[in-house]
Amino acid sequence: MNSAVHPEKTPRNKLADCSSPYLQQHAGNPVHWYPWGEEAWTKARSENKLVLVSIGYSACHWCHVMEKESFEDDEVARQMNRGFVCIKVDREERPDVDHVYMEAVQAMSRQGGWPLNCFTTPDGLPVYGGTYYPRAQWMRVMKELANLWQDSPEEVKDYGQRLKQGLELSGALAALDSDRSPDLRSLHEALDNAKSRFDMVQGGTEGAPKFPLPGLIRFLMRYALSSGDEQYRRFAELQLERMSRGGICDQIGGGFARYSVDAQWKVPHFEKMLYDNAQLLDCYAEAYALYGKREYAETAKGILRWLQREMRHEQGGYYSALDADSEGEEGKFYTWSQEELEQDETAMKHFAQWYHLDAKGSWEGKYIPLCKTSFAEAAQQAQCSEDEAVEAWNEANDYLLTVRSRRVAPGLDDKSICSWNAMLAGALAKASTMLPEAKALLAEAIAVMDFVNREMNAHGEGPLLHSWKEGQGGAQAFLEDYAHCIRAYIELYKASCDEHFLQLAKNLTLQAIDACYDADKGIFFFTSSEQSDLIVRPTELNDNVIPSSNAVMAHNLMDLYAYFGLSHFRDKALRLLQGVEKATLDHPEGYFRWAEIYLDLSLGMPEVAISGNKAIEWYQALRGQFPLLFRWAASRGESELSLLQGRFAAGESRIYICEKQACKQPLDSPERAAAEMEEMIASWQKSS
Repeated sequence: MNSAVHPEKTPRNKLADCSSPYLQQHAGNPVHWYPWGEEAWTKARSENKLVLVSIGYSACHWCHVMEKESFEDDEVARQMNRGFVCIKVDREERPDVDHVYMEAVQAMSRQGGWPLNCFTTPDGLPVYGGTYYPRAQWMRVMKELANLWQDSPEEVKDYGQRLKQGLELSGALAALDSDRSPDLRSLHEALDNAKSRFDMVQGGTEGAPKFPLPGLIRFLMRYALSSGDEQYRRFAELQLERMSRGGICDQIGGGFARYSVDAQWKVPHFEKMLYDNAQLLDCYAEAYALYGKREYAETAKGILRWLQREMRHEQGGYYSALDADSEGEEGKFYTWSQEELEQDETAMKHFAQWYHLDAKGSWEGKYIPLCKTSFAEAAQQAQCSEDEAVEAWNEANDYLLTVRSRRVAPGLDDKSICSWNAMLAGALAKASTMLPEAKALLAEAIAVMDFVNREMNAHGEGPLLHSWKEGQGGAQAFLEDYAHCIRAYIELYKASCDEHFLQLAKNLTLQAIDACYDADKGIFFFTSSEQSDLIVRPTELNDNVIPSSNAVMAHNLMDLYAYFGLSHFRDKALRLLQGVEKATLDHPEGYFRWAEIYLDLSLGMPEVAISGNKAIEWYQALRGQFPLLFRWAASRGESELSLLQGRFAAGESRIYICEKQACKQPLDSPERAAAEMEEMIASWQKSS
């Protein structure tokens, strides 16, 4: 696997000493790039020049295109160097910078994406921006902006100041919307109102491009189970099946591309990101536990195989991304030509058996592997068992993977991001309770968090860091790092019943509150109070492919309130949820992690606590049957956890089922508990 995104170029600017593969990629440009930092801003102020803040990431195809067309062009570079101070930012290393200027560009142009190019005053106030610009348009934009700055600098500054004020207001939490109690009927109305924005034929949201949004799928699975609403169960499964059989899924090597450029999940934007695949592993493992379909388990296993084959490093963590391009061509590594297949009879046989060799699979003169059939259908056609069909599919892919491995591989972004590794650790922990490879998956989850704790937190003795590469830590942690590490520790507890993980989660939560929480505003800032090199302090409320860090923190706070009885954790979570309640019910597809918390409250925060000698055995049996809707705790002996206090009796094992802060009579068998839980679910479905 290539460790660099592109062949090395002779350094020509200030990016040569940066560790980011994306910044190193631009070190050979004739543009006088600076990394984000005071040196660039001092130069801009002293020379009274506008600043270009250009943001991207290593696996971004259109970032590469704009580099080739403009940033490698000497004439374009001369104009950039003459008129502007130019700063390059890796959005994965500095998501805070990306948050601020992405929001500014979206406010100015109503569009966003990468590459992100935002022009600012020498003090960082955004005044103009967009995404990808063709060369001629880029030259024209720069000329017009340089002239405007020379002729009307005060007008430009005034616009930037007004935009900054708008950014400050947009990050505020709404006043409390109402005192009403969350209920399932409100969620039902919200989803029915949002249904026109769903693609009920292909899955996902309407139109193209299509992003997977695994958090939305998970919410719909939970909602369908608790409400008994079959249309949303079918809709969640529709998307899971379309994605797992489509081109967005790397059928041969495992894992998913970042998104599909079309509405049918056929043609991927071929880059692969750790954060997508961590969340999709979680999603497909849950779907398998809930619906029992073999395709879901095999899709999850494919993600795992790809991650461990191509993304894991020797320190126990995982790299960030694989590029969309190889040898300068998007998707070249992943697509198949007719000529290549005809030269290898075995490859042709395997490909033709499982994937479309027709117009349906064709793309730009090559074939994207698209599944022809499900395992059940393949087994029926071959008159064999489903296990035998899966074995044949894996055998075919093993051969095709061997052939594919002879090609030039896409570039690897070899830095590790704290939050993304924590997402994976949480997904591995959860998958260990839902997939057959329980011990190996739990051990791997623990290993990932050991890496994070060792290399990005100095064994718990240092500040949490956002990134790491080759032994060197990066910027101080952002809220997303705290939020997903806390989530990972909670999931490790749920998988192992080791209360040490909950203590780590609680300690890190207290650190996050100290670093990022504003008690007056009732919100977590994305940056800590010590991070002060931005024009505004960003916040993150709505969910995207990666859920809102405030929503993840609210979820964490509610869980830790249940485990430790810390009412101030609950109060902070409820303040956050109430502030986005209207947005959640108006647009649940954009606030799905909040909707999940709303669902939990609608159900009365159902809990299951198990104590005694058989506690772990019973816990494992019950959680396998009811994986999605209950908060769990189990211990063989005395425990300090609020859920378990006073519930241990020597020589006895008991199961306590609670909702709305009230517990039913303790039960003495998992069978009786399962029946009780089935009755609870039936009552929720009836009330909806």
